[in-house]
Amino acid sequence: MLDRSRGGTVLAARRCRSGRAAVLARRAAVLARRALLCRGGGCRAAGGCVRVRSTMASDSIQEALLFGREVVAQQWPGASVSGFTAMRGDASTRSYGRLDVSAGATSAPATLVVMMMQDAAVALSSEELSVFGKDGPRELAFANVGRYLARLTDAVPSIYGVSPDSRLLVLEDVGDTPLWDASAADPEATFGAALDLLADLQARATDDGGGCYAFAQSFDERLFAWEFEHFLEFGVAGAPPELMEASRRELVAVATRLAALPRVFAHRDYHAWNIHVHNGRLRLIDFQDALQAPALYDVASLLTDRITPERIVPELEERLLERFFRQQKVGRLDTLEATRAAYHLVALQRVLKVVGRFHYLAEVKGKPHYLSMLPAVCTTARRLLAQSEGVSATRELFEVAGRDPSRGADAAIKAGS
Repeated sequence: MLDRSRGGTVLAARRCRSGRAAVLARRAAVLARRALLCRGGGCRAAGGCVRVRSTMASDSIQEALLFGREVVAQQWPGASVSGFTAMRGDASTRSYGRLDVSAGATSAPATLVVMMMQDAAVALSSEELSVFGKDGPRELAFANVGRYLARLTDAVPSIYGVSPDSRLLVLEDVGDTPLWDASAADPEATFGAALDLLADLQARATDDGGGCYAFAQSFDERLFAWEFEHFLEFGVAGAPPELMEASRRELVAVATRLAALPRVFAHRDYHAWNIHVHNGRLRLIDFQDALQAPALYDVASLLTDRITPERIVPELEERLLERFFRQQKVGRLDTLEATRAAYHLVALQRVLKVVGRFHYLAEVKGKPHYLSMLPAVCTTARRLLAQSEGVSATRELFEVAGRDPSRGADAAIKAGS
């Protein structure tokens, strides 16, 4: 079944099966379809020899190549896939590869990107949100939100194909240059352009009744509180119980204040590594977690994520916030002063979540490289705790029990435990 969209032909995703039986069925289907021998760094299949540059498992590469060939053959008859190169992944269960395409006489692009999910059941859900019930959503959120955004902007990559089990997608290649790298020469202009794009997208993104998942879920009081609890669970250790409870009460009150802010369409992870600069244009990736949130949430994500404050210093942050306030058309507060106060709270909530999240990724998901970003993140958390009202207990908690590797406290806590 084919689904025609502006972003290209999308092979409609079917409902994903889970469990051991589904894994065995999928592997049997792949084995039945392929006649593939791997030799000397290349993979030989029915379509010819393909150059492979990857340390990924051969089964994953073979599945990606087979599906990539199917999509290329449908989209550009006469073109073929000639190579596969693994790409850098992220904090999720996704991995990526770049397909080299021999276009021949067709208009096929020189490269495409294949997104690979380890487990479609994970890809079709979110840890914090359960608005779709126990069975999850009917299609991959990336495809659902991407189809919606493609009607509003050309900043999102075209989706050329989604595999029947929703584990593989073939996407337009938007390059390897994140906004962070592109902003080195002129951060104000580059980050300012990203804020302008965000203000325009927020104004355009209204529920058109087409079933976009972003309009079925919201950053409400429950979700804000869940993320604060995530911080208290993973970002704090060895805290006096009474101080922990005082901070929890404060953060519940902050969650209530944040939930009262007007909500708009939010990317949810709108930072300088999820925005690429390609052929002079800003391109958005990783938008699958989009939802309704305060208008300043994506602003805070862009200006405070990870090591961003090393480049977006407070004076520049203030100018960029004023720029967004002038451009803002929806979810706007009455004054710049009110906007600034709300921004500090939103940014504080997000940075505390990140402290907890990075420890969680390291300790639960086995991704310790995120700990290297924590010193910068913790510096931002201290600054925002100092600038925000109603968080004095949380400020004290972070100083005495916050897990900040840069000051050795985390190591000391571990040693004494």
